[in-house]
Amino acid sequence: MATEMSVRCPAPLLPAMLSLLAGIAACAHGKDLGPEQPANVTDERPKIDRGPTSTDSDIGGLSQEDVEDQFKTLHPRFLDCVQRTSSRINYVGGRVALRMRITKQGEVRWAYLTESTLGDRDAERCVLDVVRHQTWPRPLSGEGLAESSFEVDPSEAPITWPQYKTAALADRAMGVTRRCRKGIGGTFQATAYVGPKGDVIAAGVAPPNSKGEEVADCFAEALRAIQVGNLTVGQRKAAKVSFAIR
Repeated sequence: MATEMSVRCPAPLLPAMLSLLAGIAACAHGKDLGPEQPANVTDERPKIDRGPTSTDSDIGGLSQEDVEDQFKTLHPRFLDCVQRTSSRINYVGGRVALRMRITKQGEVRWAYLTESTLGDRDAERCVLDVVRHQTWPRPLSGEGLAESSFEVDPSEAPITWPQYKTAALADRAMGVTRRCRKGIGGTFQATAYVGPKGDVIAAGVAPPNSKGEEVADCFAEALRAIQVGNLTVGQRKAAKVSFAIR
């Protein structure tokens, strides 16, 4: 005689058993009732490494050897710039250093004189024009910076002034060139040739930066308008005077 058995679950276990049975039924129907994923769970799928991103740097590399070779080919033209001025002013000569920025196409974005003791703005402008119209080696990436310098001996040596005369000319230059700045700060380096009668025969300027090149012509023009007859008493030939304009 079979004995019928009944199993009664305690009341606290009933919800758990019902949940388990519901889960089993859901699996049979292909449903996933697992815990809901939190919003900040990251995607664990494998990432694809596409390699480094290619970007152009602001300033790229230039072959210094190629740049110097290019400058060497231009030296005769630089000398021509000075000789044209020397035909009317025998005293023109000195050191010139320039800096330029070259685009990825090998063109000059800007160029200016970081140093010049030529003392003639026409010759300086000619040198810059030669550089600007030349095609240069292309930078490896981005744009490139290049620098070079050269020196020219004058056909006739000018005299030099004592410090007190140079300081007096610098004070006058500071006043007459103030209108030329147009908000451009920094120190301009100037060189002028002062004749026996106190007139400025020629003048040149090296600006503090590429923006200063925009007003360099104004500086040179203002310097040529200066008269310093009281400083040239007894002077028999032109004096070359270099000074800073702050």
